[in-house]
Amino acid sequence: MVTRKEKREMEKEVNYLFELLKTQNHFFKNLNKLLKEVDDPRHQSYITYDTEVLLMMVILKNACNLKSMREMTNEFNKEECIKNVGKWLGNEDLEELPHYDTINDFLSRLNPAELERIRIDMIKKLFKKRCFDSHRINGEYWGIAIDGTGIFTFDKKHCEHCLRRVYKYTDKETGEEKTKTIYMHHVLEAKLIVGNMVLSVASEFIENESEDVKKQDCELKAFYRLTARLKDTFKKLPICLIADSLYACENVFKQCKANNWNYLFRFKEDRIKSITDEFQALKNMEEEEGKKANVVKIRESEQRGEITWVNDIDYRGLGVNVFECEV
Repeated sequence: MVTRKEKREMEKEVNYLFELLKTQNHFFKNLNKLLKEVDDPRHQSYITYDTEVLLMMVILKNACNLKSMREMTNEFNKEECIKNVGKWLGNEDLEELPHYDTINDFLSRLNPAELERIRIDMIKKLFKKRCFDSHRINGEYWGIAIDGTGIFTFDKKHCEHCLRRVYKYTDKETGEEKTKTIYMHHVLEAKLIVGNMVLSVASEFIENESEDVKKQDCELKAFYRLTARLKDTFKKLPICLIADSLYACENVFKQCKANNWNYLFRFKEDRIKSITDEFQALKNMEEEEGKKANVVKIRESEQRGEITWVNDIDYRGLGVNVFECEV
């Protein structure tokens, strides 16, 4: 058993920069080249640091678990760090690292498609090296989780693309009914699940085209845009989508079938009533007849439960399998 003190001593002997560089050279040999080829939107006559330096700074910031851009500038502004980054990038003439204001200005102008291209290249290299094959579902399908998340919330309108949500509340002092509008920015993420890690493979912003739209953008609308890009990018990749009950609907089922994808969706009883009713009817029928053919008992050291399933429930021409587990 290694004590915490012994672990700290062992970590002192690890050259983390070397380990990170070794990982990059094994999986992503052309990463520096890709970073250097990013289309720079800045005025060329005012450029001091090229795209490779700016983007590598952000990568190292995240790899070092630094929480802010300001902290990155403070921690990296050391002779040893400047020298190491210069060696990493093959730029022995590097004398200073860019300030976080310079990096933020660059990122605010950068076309996101430039970074998307690099991410796709990296993910495809991991597939090609077959390093995650053991994590395929049934040895065949790649599990990709789809979910939306909020990234910013504002009390006032941030831009014309903001999503809006109106809340009703009662004023504590006057008892008057009032409303409050919250402005938000959300994104829909597709993440490849490999063991206890997730790797982002695609992102789609959930945002309004303009502030005067009659119907706001939503997670399901973004889903169809995201899956179209996924299919176009990974044309032959065997995918199993994993998502919450929002996606348990006819159009999503059809989209998966058209793309030749499997899916595992959480299912709430009130999501599609006909499926719920048939599942319960077939389940009750077996219990009454004493068959219980599609039931497995769970008997583990600290858990007891029961797994029940019904296959090929017809839903508008689609065969749906329902699986219930009570622990």
